[in-house]
Amino acid sequence: MRLRPEVLSFREFRSALAATLRRVQEPGAEPVFVGSHRKPEAVVMSVSQYEELVDAATRRADVDEALASVRAEGLEPSSEGLAMLDDVAAGQLSTSAARERVLARYGR
Repeated sequence: MRLRPEVLSFREFRSALAATLRRVQEPGAEPVFVGSHRKPEAVVMSVSQYEELVDAATRRADVDEALASVRAEGLEPSSEGLAMLDDVAAGQLSTSAARERVLARYGR
């Protein structure tokens, strides 16, 4: 994504609504920002992009909560454990795969 997104005025957005909605549905499409005086006030994106953002935020919150729980017990995960949690939060490793790795490592 660009550092400074293009911002459509509300007038431009209204006049090109159908085209804008088609544009955000294209594979790899970037969200479209809309606002008055070229100041971003709203974002239009595909449902799949939105779901990816929600899923990523949920994974991160779940990992943060799990980590806080471990630390509340006075424990600190190893660097390998922290890396695995980061992979889970990034969506690169499923929680079931992480569980299997932990069980395999500790022989249970």
